[in-house]
Amino acid sequence: MANSAGKLLVVDDEQSVVEVLSEYFSGQGYTVRTASNGHDALTALAEFRPAVVLLDVRMPGLDGVEVLRRLRAMGTSAAVIMVTANEDVELARETLKLGAFDYVAKPFDFGYLDQAVTMGLIQSGGGPSSRPGTRGAQSAEGSGGVWQALTVETFRAVRDMSANGRESTGRRMESAVLAAAREVDAGRPAVALESLQELETLLGVAVELNDVSTAARDTVQAAITAARTSVSSSG
Repeated sequence: MANSAGKLLVVDDEQSVVEVLSEYFSGQGYTVRTASNGHDALTALAEFRPAVVLLDVRMPGLDGVEVLRRLRAMGTSAAVIMVTANEDVELARETLKLGAFDYVAKPFDFGYLDQAVTMGLIQSGGGPSSRPGTRGAQSAEGSGGVWQALTVETFRAVRDMSANGRESTGRRMESAVLAAAREVDAGRPAVALESLQELETLLGVAVELNDVSTAARDTVQAAITAARTSVSSSG
């Protein structure tokens, strides 16, 4: 049986939102727990110890901002992604100063949300580099190890692309690196290696199209090699 992709806590007072997010991420292989208010969320944080929290900004009683403050006071490493309505985006941005990892607006762009959760999983140390048995990644720097390094360097390279470059190859590079991280954490190393190969191919295409500099190519390539070695050594 494949391992869980990671623990995810969904906190929202709207039952329909909880059901949609819970069903979606359970289908992606995550172990999902839900809470409908701030107090239940804090209880779940202590008992469930999620790697990623999807936290609604506005809830009656103890709202998401206060939950975030208390969560950070608890010293948890969970990556918190604030969930907000469009009119509250400015408030959500302010939560980044309080320690939120990212924010997403309703209605959801599930492509972006999926990427944000995977990035949060890697950032929190609940991703592939921290899972028992992933030996090759554990010696790398920082809690995210080689997978955090690969993800960050890939996203950095894409950020420096032109708009056309991001649309033609950049977004696919981001998807490939996140897919590789998810697959190795779910216990599917062969599929993870396929995603790494896809990333490497796309990187080569981006260089040929002058969308990625040689220096950036070398940095990402070195990170791909380290991630490939970690997958091989864990088998």
